[in-house]
Amino acid sequence: MKNREQTYYILGALVLIALLFFGFDTKPSTQKTLEKSRVLNAPSFDIELLKTEARKNLQVDQINNVETLESQIRFAETDSVRINLLKELSGYWFQLKEPLIAGFYAKQIAEMQQDATSWSIAGTTFASALSNPEIEENDKLKARDQAIAAFENAISLEPEAIEHRVNQALCYIETPDSAQPMKGVQMLAALATKYPDSALPPYHLARLALRTGQIERAEERIEQAIKLDSTNVRIACLAGDIYKEANKSEEAKRWVEMCAKTK
Repeated sequence: MKNREQTYYILGALVLIALLFFGFDTKPSTQKTLEKSRVLNAPSFDIELLKTEARKNLQVDQINNVETLESQIRFAETDSVRINLLKELSGYWFQLKEPLIAGFYAKQIAEMQQDATSWSIAGTTFASALSNPEIEENDKLKARDQAIAAFENAISLEPEAIEHRVNQALCYIETPDSAQPMKGVQMLAALATKYPDSALPPYHLARLALRTGQIERAEERIEQAIKLDSTNVRIACLAGDIYKEANKSEEAKRWVEMCAKTK
């Protein structure tokens, strides 16, 4: 059981690292309440339909593994056993490149455990679907809202953990809100002000600026991140990319070498 639990949490950590993709006071409280209510009542998936479609692409042994785990979950005698089996099932579906199904089971675990780590893993699992080109846009919107709702629960349990708030912002960046397309960037900018000692917001703002060709802005943000955490491998690697684009060869060389050393 211990190995199963470790597998699930390693999976969650990897997704979280991959993504480390509110504090807004500018909106009326009524509007914020309505937005939060919408997110916390995020539309759910037809899990049986998703599983039926997914099974069409699975091998016989993979289907057998899924069915065995599902059967064990149905007959689990204690919550602790059921949770460990759900962790294994969620992780297995994620390995099969089915993040929506994996997220469904991760959410069940979080609802049972009610801790910030479980909700964060559920959020990052759903959020991993947002960059998947094989997932339909409507399902991505549902996945985004499910991820944001999960991170909202994590925030309520760990209100000072900036990672949950950053991940919420990244969900809006990866799959923008049609009514507020810049919402994710605005959230990151607000977090940079609210948490001046964290390198996460400037790092992600630098990454976004580079992606959109705003090289000077990317330099400004990456320098802020470097001052806060100069030994972070992701910051070093991004700095190398940014200085290359800025044609600053000496700076680029320095950070590329540091990136290589720390990998």
